[in-house]
Amino acid sequence: MEPLRLDDPEQFGAYRPVGRLDTDAGEMRAPAARYIAQAPGGERTVLITAPHTDATAADHGHAGRFHAAAAEAQRLGGTAGPWLAPVSELSTGGAPWWAMPYRPALPLPAALDAQQGPLPERTVYAVGAALAETLAALHAGGVAHGGLDPTAVLLTGDGPLLTGYGTVSAAGADGSPRESMAGLIPEFLPPEQVAGGRPRPLGDVYALAAVLLYAATGRVPGDGPAADPQAQYPGDPLTDPLAGDPAYGHDPYAADPYASDPYGTPANPLDLLQPALRAVLEPCLHPDPARRPAAATLLPELLRAAAPGAGGPGPGAAAPGTVLDAATTRSGAALAPGWLPRRVSAALALQASDVLAAETEPDPAYLAALAAEAAGTPDLIGDETVIGRPATRRALLAGIAGGAVGLAGGGAAAWAATTEDPPPPPTAAERLAARNTGSKRLTGAPPPVLWGKGLGKVEPVGPPVVAGASAALVVAKSGVFAMDLRTGDELWEQSEVSPAGPAVPLGDGMVMVPGKDLTVLDAADGSVAWTSEKFRKGGKTPYGALLGVAGDTAAFTVKEGGELTVVGYDLAKRRELWRSPGSAAATAALFLGGSVVLVPEADDDATHRDKPVTVSALDLGSGEERWAQEYAGMAGGHWAAAGKDLLVATAGKDMRGFDVTGDGAELWKLTAEPWDEDMSNPQNFGPPAVQGETIHALDTFRAVHSVARDSGEEQWKRNPQLAYVGVLVQAPALHVTPDGKVLIAGDDTQVLAYDADGGDLLWRFTDMRPGKPKYAHRRRVAVGKDTAVVASGSSVYALPLD
Repeated sequence: MEPLRLDDPEQFGAYRPVGRLDTDAGEMRAPAARYIAQAPGGERTVLITAPHTDATAADHGHAGRFHAAAAEAQRLGGTAGPWLAPVSELSTGGAPWWAMPYRPALPLPAALDAQQGPLPERTVYAVGAALAETLAALHAGGVAHGGLDPTAVLLTGDGPLLTGYGTVSAAGADGSPRESMAGLIPEFLPPEQVAGGRPRPLGDVYALAAVLLYAATGRVPGDGPAADPQAQYPGDPLTDPLAGDPAYGHDPYAADPYASDPYGTPANPLDLLQPALRAVLEPCLHPDPARRPAAATLLPELLRAAAPGAGGPGPGAAAPGTVLDAATTRSGAALAPGWLPRRVSAALALQASDVLAAETEPDPAYLAALAAEAAGTPDLIGDETVIGRPATRRALLAGIAGGAVGLAGGGAAAWAATTEDPPPPPTAAERLAARNTGSKRLTGAPPPVLWGKGLGKVEPVGPPVVAGASAALVVAKSGVFAMDLRTGDELWEQSEVSPAGPAVPLGDGMVMVPGKDLTVLDAADGSVAWTSEKFRKGGKTPYGALLGVAGDTAAFTVKEGGELTVVGYDLAKRRELWRSPGSAAATAALFLGGSVVLVPEADDDATHRDKPVTVSALDLGSGEERWAQEYAGMAGGHWAAAGKDLLVATAGKDMRGFDVTGDGAELWKLTAEPWDEDMSNPQNFGPPAVQGETIHALDTFRAVHSVARDSGEEQWKRNPQLAYVGVLVQAPALHVTPDGKVLIAGDDTQVLAYDADGGDLLWRFTDMRPGKPKYAHRRRVAVGKDTAVVASGSSVYALPLD
């Protein structure tokens, strides 16, 4: 146990740390900080994992991704064998962390330090068999770990534990090379993942072999000899992960596999292994994943090599498994008494002694909270307890889709682009791995990324647009980009327009792009279908801004006599229908009930919500004003059409419904109740989403509210407890899938999917922005028939909605 530092946290929920598990000294740093901590009075000891403070300071989204990963790990539940570390507790507020029951444990690098050198072969085989069995169970469930390295392996007296949930930031899109990422040790990444491929099962096999090579030799893959730390060996297949791939040149060791340095130490770390162990590990390190064995195939090879008489560790290396071993785990035979070397066992005993000697004073605030909780009642939403839900053994995990799996479900992961250059074509190995990606996905796991694209310095203007069934459009100030909805391949780029807002899909495969004039593009090839000569900047009637489109009718503003006037325009016949002066305050138009309802644009930065706003309704055919109303408390509100006769709006903690067919009178009002009586932050609503007779909206806690359209009564609300990165300033917009079954939203760090019938959180997908952004950017979502397209900064990716 390492001593605490001055900058270490003093408290994790009910637990106070008494020491660190890892040291920052040495050849590799654990991707997350791990603390041995005790409950008040020392009655319970846990191992807590939390992100490094420098990682969260450098990247705004790191804390959110960390918590999302561990939460997915806990929420999915199940089991993948006794060697997968459980997530028994998870932070519910403040800085993120997760906990597991403590047992004396040493990270693999610390075990090598205690051993004062490489581990015995018997130990290497035992660790390898246990981890291979765990990976095989994960892979069978459609999950890849994606972040296996020596720090993710803890040695205990009972066997190794595979950890790492929440430490992996993200994976790259296939074929997009990227720089080093927080949460990963690059020397242990498979070559296809270094090149940008998402985590896959065969990549875990490569990482496992690299970890076992480290355990057996004490050498970090690609390191030169200890006697000459400056020595480098160009083209080392473990340093250059693309060496040996036909697409990247020849293997430098092919001619002389036993090349050595001037000191006589083999340059290839594999040459330090005994033949039996090398025969097992070498195929796993092949740069082509198609040439590696699966984890389920590797397990019997490790057990066979460890068996007496197999040329492995020798007689007595692995005692016969007991009946209990055979019933629970195939690798149990390799973990028979004596598998752990004495020096490592002694280090574990010393750690246990230090933990027992540590004293933790009871936390008065925590004890007071416990007393208050015992005297009160559970926090209920409807008839369900959603706060303070106890941890269960189901948190042992069968699918860690979203933890050390790199947010990988079905072999998929979050995506990040870190280069402006176009990606190279995928290698044959990547293409094969993509074809062999399993379709099975665990319940609660995020969907796999269909594709991802980096736009370099191009920043999208507004959300993306799904045009028809085949194209995704991204509008930037420099032009319009169209990508194939299925593959992400660029279809066309139109740089002759100067967009000022997101594109608007029209009928017949056309799309309108608001900018310096009215421009309509053919979504098939990006060609300009037509532009308005009359309404353009610098013309006789300068075009102002597009307010809205419905069918063949568009509403936009023009400047007339120094004032703004609303124009109704027939897009099919390309002619003006009417003009309505005096509507300068309108910035958006909604079409319902035979009216064009002019509303002020939502302003999320509005601080004076008590200010009144004016809303007016114009006759759709003539432009004559039907009614005008001044509504108090709606400054900065969000407006939506709910059917043909109801205008619904959200502003602050209020949701209101207005009669459109009459005079715009208020029909109902709903005020959100706080989740906690002591909560100081308002529970503000985001933009409403209409689903038939129901109106949905998220609040600033990312909770879903379901409201009856006709009465305004709240039918249900569900809080997913995602306040770990603080309450949002503005609640995200919800999008209803075409089948009406799922609600999709994007916040500052992730994309969330909710069940439209009850508000249950179905899955969460986090991505990593290029570089290390220090401020948040809202993820903007467009929903198609079976695909969601997400704009995240200058990156765009697609998720399947299956």
